[in-house]
Amino acid sequence: MLFRLAFKNIVGNGWRSLINMLILTIVLTGIVWMQSMYHSWLSLAERQIREWEVLQGHYQQNSYDQYDFFSWEKSLAPIPQELSKAISEDRAVPILLSPVTIYPQGRSIYALAKGIPPDQKISKLPSQYISHREDGILPAMIGKVMARNSRLGEGDTFTMRIRNIHGTFDAVDIRIAHIMDCPVPALDLGTIWLSLDELQMLKDADNYASLILIDDPDLGTKSYPEWKFRTPRDLLYDLEQVKKTESGQQVIMFIIFLFLAGIAIFDTQVLSVFKRRKEIGTLIALGMTKSQIIYMFTLEGVMYALFAVLLSGILGFPLFYYFATVGFKMPEGFEGYNFAGLSEPIKFVYPPLIVIYCVLIVLGFTALFSWIPVSRIARLKATDALRGKMK
Repeated sequence: MLFRLAFKNIVGNGWRSLINMLILTIVLTGIVWMQSMYHSWLSLAERQIREWEVLQGHYQQNSYDQYDFFSWEKSLAPIPQELSKAISEDRAVPILLSPVTIYPQGRSIYALAKGIPPDQKISKLPSQYISHREDGILPAMIGKVMARNSRLGEGDTFTMRIRNIHGTFDAVDIRIAHIMDCPVPALDLGTIWLSLDELQMLKDADNYASLILIDDPDLGTKSYPEWKFRTPRDLLYDLEQVKKTESGQQVIMFIIFLFLAGIAIFDTQVLSVFKRRKEIGTLIALGMTKSQIIYMFTLEGVMYALFAVLLSGILGFPLFYYFATVGFKMPEGFEGYNFAGLSEPIKFVYPPLIVIYCVLIVLGFTALFSWIPVSRIARLKATDALRGKMK
């Protein structure tokens, strides 16, 4: 009976009920969209980092510190024999690092040269472009951001100065063979990719490497004297910190959205209680308890939210479908934020748990904001209600 009365009251409110439902629909659609965007972006970033850089983990030379530029010069050691076998079987790939200075168009730019086998297949880096030396000029590969910052284009040549392991400087001519579209800024910013053999020769460090990326988890179970193993979880630590930061921002946005929805429901319920004073008194006189009346008014607010859930599925479907198929393209310049997942359209996914979580939160807050203004009915006398008085 209470459900039927609540439904009739919602229908009887006419446009006010429809406006409330539309407000709740916008709020719920916005919350689901926002949660899905963050989830999809961070999932895309993690996938890109894993495919391009992390794989199944890294062996790093003991001196290597990714945050210490000065450690890169001495971060190299002979490749262990067992890992050399894994490299020949395409289960691992070595990378050699060397700080360099390049001189494009008469300018001086500090950069990091990275050597990688051109025939490697386990990383998505398009290393095949740096396989052939022409006219004594080494082929190199850079990313789009590096190309823009250094004002280099495909086919441009410049001189690179490098120091070998004995402290002797050497210079070599470089030609840009390919500009790659790399979604992982750490592999693009300030980085020049060369053939591993060529960089080892320039460094006079045959069979040396700084990092060894593995594609077989079993390889990460062994230890070597000059090497330390970093698991994917260790390498994705920065991403996990970003997730925690974004969670705090989402809470703030959640509160703003829910506050807007709460105001709409709160105002409606206050007005409804004020206009239906005599009806409340009549119901009390007919034997309905005050708790039942409070429950009925609260149920009305919850039903607004339930109808909003249905409307969100209907009205929000084109929006959800568009972002799931076409995706959300970040504005130009966002790749400069040095974070993965921003260079290509983010195609949204809508995990059921996130959708259910958002719906339950909206229902809960709607019930709360519906109950607060009608809770004063518990202190109302039936005679005062029948006379239209509210204290």
